[in-house]
Amino acid sequence: MASDSMQNSVRHYENMRDSDVEWIGIVPSDWKLSTIGSVYQARNTKVSDTDYPPLSVTMNGVVPQLAAAAKTDAHDTRKLVKSGDFVINSRSDRRGSCGISSYTGSVSLINTVLEPREKMSAQYYDWLFHTVQFADEFYKNGHGIVDDLWTTGWQEMKRIIIPMPSLYIQEEIAAFLNKKCEQIDSAISQAKTSIEEYKAWKASIIYEAVTQGLDPSVEMKDSGVAWIGKIPNHWNATKIGNFVSIRSGITLGKRYTSEKALIARPYLRVANVKADRLALDDVATIMVTPEEAKKYELVPGELLMTEGGDRDKLGRGTIWNGEIPGCLHQNHVFAVHVNEKYMLTKYLDYLTTSPVGREYFDLTAKKTTNLASTNSSTILRFTVPVPPISEQRDIVAMLDTKCKILDEIIQEKEALVRDLDAYKKSLIYEVVTGKRKIC
Repeated sequence: MASDSMQNSVRHYENMRDSDVEWIGIVPSDWKLSTIGSVYQARNTKVSDTDYPPLSVTMNGVVPQLAAAAKTDAHDTRKLVKSGDFVINSRSDRRGSCGISSYTGSVSLINTVLEPREKMSAQYYDWLFHTVQFADEFYKNGHGIVDDLWTTGWQEMKRIIIPMPSLYIQEEIAAFLNKKCEQIDSAISQAKTSIEEYKAWKASIIYEAVTQGLDPSVEMKDSGVAWIGKIPNHWNATKIGNFVSIRSGITLGKRYTSEKALIARPYLRVANVKADRLALDDVATIMVTPEEAKKYELVPGELLMTEGGDRDKLGRGTIWNGEIPGCLHQNHVFAVHVNEKYMLTKYLDYLTTSPVGREYFDLTAKKTTNLASTNSSTILRFTVPVPPISEQRDIVAMLDTKCKILDEIIQEKEALVRDLDAYKKSLIYEVVTGKRKIC
């Protein structure tokens, strides 16, 4: 693996000592420890975004605020940021949003703006403050009523103990991580690009199979449907409402009288239903009556489809094979029963995940800025190409074989991305805390 060769280039310091700081651990014996307040001072100058352009503090650092971004601050209640300042969002729901600003501008008051007290390597501390371990320590020192609104202000932040190697070591570490992380990011980017290419290839194979069949010499005709295009002469194009029925799931939040006997049942949410698989590592439980449990229990062989969510996920689905006994489904997940005299459930599954399905649901969805939704009536009006059952079986068999190969390749590359990302985080932490020597 790529990370193995990277690991071999890193050595260890000879003399180490315990820092007595849990998040830092052991450090080289000649490294000092200090506090953030001794390295930085807070910049609390109030300015207007009419005089100083608004900036956003993101996971990718400090960037100019988009013109369409919502503004919650009055013009005179922002903080000045100068080029070279370090800015970090103080709220736990913006975890990891920080960085060195390359701009002079203004940020919202929820951010802490820091300027160096003395000569130091700002990039070294930028790497340090981006570690998972520092983020844990940062928010551990905060305060708040609920976890997602936990806030760490300057008064808490300035007391956090940090490692402080010599300026020379700081600069060497920053240069090393700049180079190594660029290499890792490049490898991650290449893997992600490859993943998207394989996904596009898979979508193309599915689209051609479900709209053209397996015989390249077959005569074609216009289906009369924009999202389908041409289909073989002997195929039909019809609404799936002619051969499917749809069951909606149970609505959450229902209240029962105290005398009602209730039983616990697992149930699927939209988050559990992916485009071609089920995510069953986090399945919720609901209390229902025995009658409701029977009514909303999923039946093996039903095709699950989602009612709403991100636009690219609308109408996504996969086949339920009884993975969890007695499992119910939420009302935002439809259970589709297909009359297999006319269409195989697996064939319809491929249709919904193909560009045919993606375009139909995008065209017919009820959309907001970031979300979209559909309904059972719209699903029933979904017009699809319908080959004879014998051809459907052949197409499904071919797609099962090819998609399995492509899915395995995609999964391997996704695992590589996760490994590289984990290695990068580990490398940064171990180098900035002196557990690996690079010079």
